[in-house]
Amino acid sequence: MKTLSLWLWYLLPANPLVLRIVQGGSRRPRHLGIRMAYLGGLIALVVGGLLFGEGMSGHITVTELAKSGALVFKAVSYGQVLLVCLLAPLFMAGAIGQEQSSNTYDILLTTPLSNLQIVLGVLAGRLFFVLALLASGLPLFAVLLLFGGVPVTAVFVSFAVAAISAITVGAVAVTLSVLRAGGRRAVFGFVIAVAAYLVTVYSLDTMIVRRLGPSASAANNLLVSAPPTTTVAGQTSTWLTPLHPLLTLEASMNTANYRPPPAESLSAYPAVVRFYLSQPFGAFAALGGLTSATLLIFSSTLVRRLGQPRTAHPWWTRLARITHLARRGTVDESGQYHRAPRTVWANPIAWREARTRGNRLNSILLRIAYVTAALSAATALLWFYHTGALPMIQDPAGHGTLTPNQVMRLALTVLLLAELAVVVLVALYMSASSVSREREDGTLDLLLTTPITPKQYLWGKLRGLVSFLTLLMAVPVATAAIIAAYAWIGAQLDWPTAWVEHRWIDRRGASHHQPTALLLPEAPLILALMTVPFIALCVMIGMSWSLRAKGVLNAIIPSVGVVGAFLVVTGFCGYNAVQNIPWVGPVIGAFSPIAVILAAVDPWQHVAGFADQPAQGRLALAGCTLAAAATYALIVKITQATLVRGFDQTVRQLSGDG
Repeated sequence: MKTLSLWLWYLLPANPLVLRIVQGGSRRPRHLGIRMAYLGGLIALVVGGLLFGEGMSGHITVTELAKSGALVFKAVSYGQVLLVCLLAPLFMAGAIGQEQSSNTYDILLTTPLSNLQIVLGVLAGRLFFVLALLASGLPLFAVLLLFGGVPVTAVFVSFAVAAISAITVGAVAVTLSVLRAGGRRAVFGFVIAVAAYLVTVYSLDTMIVRRLGPSASAANNLLVSAPPTTTVAGQTSTWLTPLHPLLTLEASMNTANYRPPPAESLSAYPAVVRFYLSQPFGAFAALGGLTSATLLIFSSTLVRRLGQPRTAHPWWTRLARITHLARRGTVDESGQYHRAPRTVWANPIAWREARTRGNRLNSILLRIAYVTAALSAATALLWFYHTGALPMIQDPAGHGTLTPNQVMRLALTVLLLAELAVVVLVALYMSASSVSREREDGTLDLLLTTPITPKQYLWGKLRGLVSFLTLLMAVPVATAAIIAAYAWIGAQLDWPTAWVEHRWIDRRGASHHQPTALLLPEAPLILALMTVPFIALCVMIGMSWSLRAKGVLNAIIPSVGVVGAFLVVTGFCGYNAVQNIPWVGPVIGAFSPIAVILAAVDPWQHVAGFADQPAQGRLALAGCTLAAAATYALIVKITQATLVRGFDQTVRQLSGDG
């Protein structure tokens, strides 16, 4: 018994890896700043929700106070789970990138540490900071319990879902590190994969699977939990619910509108299926624990065998080199290979960022695949809408079902938001690694010996990265252009699907209705005016952090945090301003890319007063977007000038610290 206790003690609490990572990270001001920023964001969200909610109105009652507390608790719980799912990969990035770059595993394999100690030490050490973030928010949830309307069990469910998500993500990260699949590109791909999974599964469940009613076809009824003969008040959880943390949290908290199916409807299923469908939280915890345990056992079993370095290059690397030589070189009569000369721009830094980044075969194929998939999704969505194959979706507000036109606009909005998120994440990753990567490999020291000035260097980085991202920025514009072209052609050919019968009530109470285009013809232009300067601002934010950070990961984390906070704040404020404040609302909403997309897709629904004067509203929408674009460009110019003034001092300071 004593031997077992010592083994468990040195397995986790006294694990040298855990002590090294926790003690070293706890003393860093950056980790303290992240914890303070996280807790400050939760406090601001709670205070803002209570101040602007129903509970803090002029006539305060116990019922309104409890309702306001419940709404704030729900928003904070969802935000906490979402932040943990996105922050956990960044915190676990050390298990992928730092262990790889510093060859820590090669040193660990020579120590007396067991395989299980190595794997659990890396996981627990990195995961400690994520769990510390969760623990810091527990007193805030306790305060919300004082308002009533929030059961105590909901607090523990919220924290349990977040913790299980963090552990699962951490187990995947450690497995990637053990498999030597790590590196900076793997960190970025890991974060993108987690975000894409969250968005895809939630959109699929919300827009298609969950909304299939009892009248759906037999094939579609296989996707829902309850059989087609069962009638349940509200919506039932689906087979996707235990696979997504937000859906699991919603099924556990929002039981009035989203609940597990009744027991009698699952009596014909096996016991495992009944447990999976009737207990979303239990199934989520079981799947997360089983997945994490399997990955950790696999990693601990093969950590030393898979840790041996590889000498042979994989076949895709050799193929990439062959295609690279075929594109870039020529062979003379004697059989000698000569590299073809390339024309460099006036600013060599800009040419280098625009032409040499992503010129490998896998990067080229990945960009082509993304563009093809995005445009194919837009085309398929348009085809389903034209043929009437879009599913009937229930209104989330509970007012019947949405029309095919409304379903089409909702799906288009989700698609454009997903495409914008991809461009923003790629821009942040590339810009955050633009300077710090050169500092790590010593390229920056060589560039400082050339006649290139700091202004040319920073402007070249900005111009080159924006030029490289042109293809990705063109995807949402092309998606909107496809729908707008369909609406214009359909109007010429008198297609009924190209028009939307819009009904509204003016300020005097009179009812109006008129046919409107499925998508405004200037929507692609509005998206282009918004996308280019905003992506340039994201690139400049990433470059500013990259200039001040020693490592790539230290620049990516704050860049994503700053831009994410900016999108959340401007999206919340801009969306409410556009919907509730005529004329002035579009001016405020133009500074939010999320509000601009909503307004460009369906201004009759999301812009206050647009239906009363559509012509003036269209001009105001385009003009406000143009003004916001000019403001973004001015901010980029000012930020660049600030970085140029402090360039030499910052570079010398970091060089001295190194």
